[in-house]
Amino acid sequence: MKETRGRDHQEASGGPAQRMLDATPAILCVVDMRERRLTAHNAALARALDCSDEELSTRGLAALSARIHPDDLAGLTARAERLSSARDGEVVEGELRAQGRGGEERLFAVRAEVFTRGEDGAAREIFLSAEDVTERRRRERRLLRSEALLAAFCERAPVLLYAKDGDGAFLLVSRSLEEIVGAAPGSMVGKTDKDFFPPEVAAIYNDVDALVRRSGSPFEAEDPVPHAGGERTYFTIKFPVWGEGIPEGSMAGVSLDITRVKEAEREREAARDELIAAQQDTIRELVTPLLPIAEGVLVMPLIGFFDSARAGRIIETLLQGVERHAARIAIIDITGVKAVDERVAEMLVQAARAAGLLGAEVVLTGIQPAIARTMIELDIDLRGLVTEGTLQGGIAYALKRR
Repeated sequence: MKETRGRDHQEASGGPAQRMLDATPAILCVVDMRERRLTAHNAALARALDCSDEELSTRGLAALSARIHPDDLAGLTARAERLSSARDGEVVEGELRAQGRGGEERLFAVRAEVFTRGEDGAAREIFLSAEDVTERRRRERRLLRSEALLAAFCERAPVLLYAKDGDGAFLLVSRSLEEIVGAAPGSMVGKTDKDFFPPEVAAIYNDVDALVRRSGSPFEAEDPVPHAGGERTYFTIKFPVWGEGIPEGSMAGVSLDITRVKEAEREREAARDELIAAQQDTIRELVTPLLPIAEGVLVMPLIGFFDSARAGRIIETLLQGVERHAARIAIIDITGVKAVDERVAEMLVQAARAAGLLGAEVVLTGIQPAIARTMIELDIDLRGLVTEGTLQGGIAYALKRR
């Protein structure tokens, strides 16, 4: 090929051709390898390196080399030597760092090929094209870092992570979920719940997934998950996902094993129930106290108001106490009772008769005038009960009888 090929091209280019090259965003230039100078360039080169056209024209290749990172100059020289023996149309590619506008280091992807040859057929001029790929490489590095982070997250996360497309096929699965179902790494992708869970369990999961897709809102639930060591309980949040490249109808989920939490809750509930039962026993003892004051003598002081439940507890406590202490006399003191109605009076009579069946005599003390009048008006039959005006009187009576 003759050296005149590039010269004729330049002469034919003229003004419009140069303006067209200057409008091109890619960096374009021609380097004379023998004379070590730039024979042509477009405006993109001057903009990228923050050089004036005059500087590039007068200083040539020296101005360009001054902007290239020192560590990349050796590689650039090696590529130039490869071009010296390259065939027509053969392209040598590479990347180099150069100082851009404002002194910031930029990364350029460079393509070089022989542009003209001398009379001896050796490369005379090289055509270079370059593109600033700094931001692209940064995005690629961020993407690679994100992918690596996601892979590590799915591999190490102690929770279940998964995503499915609109047909229920897995798009993403954490290693923790694969281990639960006994699947090999990566083998769940493209398959559905039916491939790994019993039909009834898979049907529940599919129904919930369909609900999330229809509502477009997150869904929270506690899920039973079959496990080799027995069924475990997971707290699950499922939610729709969308975006560029994500199949329509996709959803994702995060499931946290709360089996131990649920067991602890059940233990707390059992302990709470035991505490409540103990408190109720204590309350019953407080509202229906039974005091042994002497051998064979019991005192049950009553206060407040009565309902059917409390009346039943009073009778039960009295009878248990009579039996346990082999009591011969039981004193029921109603000094603290606010009022007596027919129900309370009947309870006292029932208590006396029941105690009598166990061989104990009931002494009723502390009857106030208003209560006595009420009993008379109600025509309460107090036969079988000994009455005393005060508790002291009842105790004195009991000690004499004993």
